[in-house]
Amino acid sequence: LNKFGRVEFPYMESLASRYRQELNDELGDRIFYNPKVKGYEIRERLAAGNVVAKADIENFLKENPDDDASRRSLALLREAAPKRIEFEELDFNLGERWIPTDIYEGFCEHFFQVPVSVSYSAKMDAFGIENHGYSPLISQKYVVKGDFEVYDGMDLLHHAMLNTLPNINSGGKVEYGKTIRIPDFEARQKADTLISEIRQAFVEWLHAQPDDFKERLTDLYNRKFNCYVRPRYDGSHQQFPGLALRGLGIEDLYPSQKDAIWMIKQNGGGISDHEVGTGKTH
Repeated sequence: LNKFGRVEFPYMESLASRYRQELNDELGDRIFYNPKVKGYEIRERLAAGNVVAKADIENFLKENPDDDASRRSLALLREAAPKRIEFEELDFNLGERWIPTDIYEGFCEHFFQVPVSVSYSAKMDAFGIENHGYSPLISQKYVVKGDFEVYDGMDLLHHAMLNTLPNINSGGKVEYGKTIRIPDFEARQKADTLISEIRQAFVEWLHAQPDDFKERLTDLYNRKFNCYVRPRYDGSHQQFPGLALRGLGIEDLYPSQKDAIWMIKQNGGGISDHEVGTGKTH
């Protein structure tokens, strides 16, 4: 590791005068085979980062059921994965971008009692909402009227998904022949109340769904957000033959300094803001 920064079997074989399988057995839980890179990695490297994505080794094993080395790595990744967050522990909000649009469509159709199409553009970070028909909920109950605009249920839904309020104004005094618009606080308050109802209804609708629906949503959340393991960088094995420690008046580098150097080497570069004071490290 000190010389190459990775598991290098030919070099180890030349030093130890032993075959790869013998070295592999002796190293035990220090190294694991990663079929994605077609080579071995140290435990700390494989069992870090997005371990859920790495666990798709399972698909590789379906075609290679006799690959015991990969099966061993899969067990490590499952063990390293963060504790699963269950549906009841999740905090849902209408308009979260990770929730699939078909779920929003299901809620909107249930809530407004008409089919609704929902699309999302990641590039624009914008939702597209289109109702296919009208109901009293859209055109009467969830409606806010100002002096200049009318916001129906679809308009309020759009604001609910963005967690914003419509800018509703009323006609004020006339100056120089022009009507000065002023905020219509009563209409804005009504809009806020109706939008809050829509957002709360979404959460209640989610909790009323069957178990397979909840499982799908929970699995999606965990795969997307609850999947990372912070790497641990142990740089204690490193040697620095060109570093004149005596000239610096020190016996050795601090462990935290070695770890920081190892982190940079493993990541292929980086910047380290690493302040070291007398008797302590930061």
